[in-house]
Amino acid sequence: MADIFVADNFYMPTSDACIVDLTPPTFAGINFLDVESRGQIRAGWPAASDPNTPIRYEVYIQATTPTGLFNTANITAITDKLQYDIFTLPNGSFLVNGTTYYVGVRAVDAISNRDTNTVSLNVISTGVLTSIDVYESKCAFSISSDNLFHITMWADKNESLAISPGAVMGTASFQVFDKAGLSIVGMSGSVVSPNAQGLYIATPVANLIDPDRINDHYTVRVTISVDGENRVNFVPLNDEVEDIKINGAFSLNNSNNIIGSLWAEKNEKILTSNLGTASYQFYNADGSIIAGVTQSGIAAGVDGYFTITPFALPSSIDLSKTFIIRANVTVNGILRSKNIILNGDLAEYTCRAVFSINASNQLEATFWATKNDQIAPTSILGTASYTVYDKNGVAVAGLTQSGIAADVNGLFHTTPVSAILLTDLTHYTATVTIAVAGTNIVAVKGFTLLGN
Repeated sequence: MADIFVADNFYMPTSDACIVDLTPPTFAGINFLDVESRGQIRAGWPAASDPNTPIRYEVYIQATTPTGLFNTANITAITDKLQYDIFTLPNGSFLVNGTTYYVGVRAVDAISNRDTNTVSLNVISTGVLTSIDVYESKCAFSISSDNLFHITMWADKNESLAISPGAVMGTASFQVFDKAGLSIVGMSGSVVSPNAQGLYIATPVANLIDPDRINDHYTVRVTISVDGENRVNFVPLNDEVEDIKINGAFSLNNSNNIIGSLWAEKNEKILTSNLGTASYQFYNADGSIIAGVTQSGIAAGVDGYFTITPFALPSSIDLSKTFIIRANVTVNGILRSKNIILNGDLAEYTCRAVFSINASNQLEATFWATKNDQIAPTSILGTASYTVYDKNGVAVAGLTQSGIAADVNGLFHTTPVSAILLTDLTHYTATVTIAVAGTNIVAVKGFTLLGN
């Protein structure tokens, strides 16, 4: 009896030829595909059924398109298992990062009957890990003038910017935490994909961070998916502390009034928004408070300056001393303070006078004060007085006067008094006192009966 040969040198007698198996395995095809930790693509499938065992599975792979996938040239492996890890293409080259690969599987029975399913799945490869890649998620943030928190995120791969096609970029997200590690509700967000520069620019959110970080500190958790895995990093929010400073300028005007203004600066620019009120208090150089020399509730102008109300210093204050002014300004709801030094009034004051005896044999005189060699303004003048002494230094009775007021020109005129008391034909002296800027300026003037 002749033999009939079938595939793989299998043969049977011609009387059995009518039962040759030409039926392929029953098989649903691939049903699982993903990228694993070392960059390999893992394919999985359910078991096929066929009476002719063992059953083998052909694993096909092709880049970019499923068209032509099931060409035998695309077989990368044959296995009897129900999953396979693909590291290389049929030509032996490693999978390429960022490339989309289509994978299919067909079952073959023991007599080489192959099923014809066309099921395929695809994934984007992260590239096969042939060395250890180092990733780091980073961010930069700022707080705008309208108190919004802005953040931009990016990732580094092997100390270079992670960006397609060198890396497979997924989504990014952030969450701000306080010093206790508790998330701050509302200070979070996510970005689906980076821009062309590889940056994830999040939508600004309301800032709930203490602007000074005086009593607190914060961190932001940055999560970016790179090459199929989340890369997580915690970044301290301590590089952008608001540099807000308080400044002021004070002086004394010709009316002996304190004038001045306060302001707040951020990064050397005067703030005009988020301002509360201002106040000040004067102190002596030894730190003791000067009662009554203070003002609070000062509002800022549109230019950001807090202008104080001119304040007349008590006449008892020695203007030659140095003062400390404690300035306070509320910014972003936080009270900020600074000590400002006000140097004393270093003006030089002198007292001058001229005496004479008029035609009615009366002694009369005119006094005046100077400030830095200029006649002192009437606004800082008090009253004047004088007393005449003989050559022995004894006060001449009746030749004295006090409480003399200045005229509009700043001159003090004495009331004429009889000169009969001036009997000594030698000389006399007069002590003249003028109150200037709260301080008595004293001078001694000499004269003879000739009025010199």
